[in-house]
Amino acid sequence: MTTTPFATSATPHITVNDCHADLAIIGSPENQVVIEIDDESPATHIERTGETIVVTAMDSCEIVCPANASITVQHVSGDLRVNELKGTLAIDTVNGDVSLRDIGPTMLRNIQGDLSVRDGSGDLRIETVRGDAKVKRVAGNVAIDRVSGDLVTSDLGQNASFGSVNGDISIDTDLKPGQAVMAKANGDIVLRINSGGAQLNLNSRGDLRCRVPVTNWQGNDRSATARLGDGSAAVSLTADGDLLVLPGSNRWDTDSFSGQVESMIESAMGQFESQMTRIQSDLEKRLGGLRGMGDRTERAAERARHAAERAKQRAERAAKSWGTFFTPGRPSAPPTPPAEPVTDQERLAVLKMVEEGKITADDAAKLLAAMEG
Repeated sequence: MTTTPFATSATPHITVNDCHADLAIIGSPENQVVIEIDDESPATHIERTGETIVVTAMDSCEIVCPANASITVQHVSGDLRVNELKGTLAIDTVNGDVSLRDIGPTMLRNIQGDLSVRDGSGDLRIETVRGDAKVKRVAGNVAIDRVSGDLVTSDLGQNASFGSVNGDISIDTDLKPGQAVMAKANGDIVLRINSGGAQLNLNSRGDLRCRVPVTNWQGNDRSATARLGDGSAAVSLTADGDLLVLPGSNRWDTDSFSGQVESMIESAMGQFESQMTRIQSDLEKRLGGLRGMGDRTERAAERARHAAERAKQRAERAAKSWGTFFTPGRPSAPPTPPAEPVTDQERLAVLKMVEEGKITADDAAKLLAAMEG
């Protein structure tokens, strides 16, 4: 490993011509540049002319520089990570993934892997992302020409343009007066609006659903225009799949919440099944010896068993129906057929069992409740 320090001003310019492995760039309050390269090859070299530093690294490289430095990256063979850099950042080609945190104005041309951007204070301009893209809390304008995978974005500060996304798009944001948001996806689009008003222009080849209070709706279940609130922003969305406009998510992570709910349901279902098994077993023990007591008692016992089984099936259907809360458009489960009413004779048979000491009053109440369905 080689370590090269330079004393600089607060605003040097650093160019990375080539990094043949991973590259990390970290902003610092110190007026110096420290370059570490995991290689001592003669092909690795660092040149300085005034406040300009040029780097070629044949292995992984880490650059610590003043936070207001400007950076140009021509090519990275591995992954790129940039943290706490407020100066301008220009990136040409990265063969791996890109992670940007707490950055200033940024332009990226070609990313072969995934992109993750969080906390940008300036404009963000991206030409091509071959993988998925996540963009969160960017104060400036955001423009992304092409994303081959999915795009997830939230907390857009100003205008946003997502030209062509091959997968799905998820947008979760406030809308501000004069702001323009435009998105096109080959998959689905979900827009969650936390606050603000807009003129909406919505187009889809699948289902179009708008679940925010709008006025001046004109169109159908494929294409429509409408006004939300004061209409001070402009939103234009085009999806080859479904398009859904929802009220704000209150910053919940829906996927995480859905997973927690499913886990809770599985746990509750396990406890429910265990309890139902115990109740059924107990009823069978108590009622098993009553087969000689007459047809009415046998019928009561059989109805109790069927009622317990129906209760279990209803609980399972209820658990599955949670999926419809998180997946728009999924049909709900058919309603459970009503149970046959319990006859007076069956009630008398249960009361007779209590009188004869076959079951307790509490057991009788549970049995009658189960028979009622």
